[in-house]
Amino acid sequence: MNFFTLAAKNLQRRRGRTMLTVIGVAIAISVLFSLLALNSGYEKELSKEVNSLGVHILAVPKGCPYEAASLIMHGGVIPKYLSDSDYQNVSTIAGVELASPMLLHQFMKKDEKTGVSTPHIIYGINMEETRKLKPWWTVEGRFFSDNEKGVMLVGRGLADKENLSVGQVLPVGPKKENFTIVGILDRTGDQDDQFHFFPLKEAQRVFNKQGMITTIAVKVRDVSRIAAVSQEMEKIPDIQVVTMTQIMGTIMNLAGSARSLLLTVIAIALIISAFGIINTLLMSVNERTREFGMMKAIGASGLDIARMVLAETVFITLLGGILGTVAAVVGSSIIESFVKGMLPYSPGGSLISYSPQLVGFALAFSVLLGLVCGIYPAVKSSRLSPMEAIRGGFE
Repeated sequence: MNFFTLAAKNLQRRRGRTMLTVIGVAIAISVLFSLLALNSGYEKELSKEVNSLGVHILAVPKGCPYEAASLIMHGGVIPKYLSDSDYQNVSTIAGVELASPMLLHQFMKKDEKTGVSTPHIIYGINMEETRKLKPWWTVEGRFFSDNEKGVMLVGRGLADKENLSVGQVLPVGPKKENFTIVGILDRTGDQDDQFHFFPLKEAQRVFNKQGMITTIAVKVRDVSRIAAVSQEMEKIPDIQVVTMTQIMGTIMNLAGSARSLLLTVIAIALIISAFGIINTLLMSVNERTREFGMMKAIGASGLDIARMVLAETVFITLLGGILGTVAAVVGSSIIESFVKGMLPYSPGGSLISYSPQLVGFALAFSVLLGLVCGIYPAVKSSRLSPMEAIRGGFE
């Protein structure tokens, strides 16, 4: 006897009830699949954005305000300095992929038309390391090399504002030394558009800050180890650490609250679906009492009956799982728009990330749901007495 074929035919006899149950399962699996895909995609995109910052950790002199990192990122100059030895100590910490020293300084530039002097921010950098931290940088003209003298790079926003061009010469520093603009940084959309960039050694020389560093920008090999690397950096006496992921951590906590709400929705959907399956199966068992009695009378065992009921359950949940997964994939754009509206912060990329493993898990979960929900109806049907069932069934 082919119980799977018999189970399929039994479900076709009650198409309306079967389809309603399948739809209930499909909704539950669709919500489950969407949440798992969202969680995977959200973390992947957020990690990508942290990486795109280039800088994971900023080391600043101890005693600086907590906001020092923000000040530095936006061109603020702080009065304390780190040393070359601090840079060497940071570079040797396990897990540090790249450490790049920087010197920030200001100089006053007089507007030839208005006669008003305005402060300009200079970033002294090692270009080779900075291009690794910010590989998206492109330039009109060329980048300077770390050992060049009398050269600078300027941000596009500053160049447009000051009408600067490649090849133009600007007087800089206490001695008004001439520096040639060798490149204009293509617009980045962030604070880099407003700065002058010098070779680090030149910036230190011009402003008489030899051996002095304002900050050390650090990129770690694995973003999951940012906290561990930060702890090692804080063991260096003169260093205070501020991580870019402290902001991201706050965002993740807020996003976690939204995901908790979605988890609650999923749990409710699964519970409702489970009760719907059990109710459908119990009604089916009650209606088919005589049928089961006749099957037992002609030689079917209680185990055979139980297997048939479980097979029906698996058919229902597997079909629901397939429909739910397909619906989640097809409606991913709608789901993503809805979730982005709920989350306090969402990365720019796609928040839905699918994988074969995720599809397999959703289908396996739907089968497991069917097996769990089918146990009680299967046991109940297997215990039917043939004579009692034929005479009228059980209540």
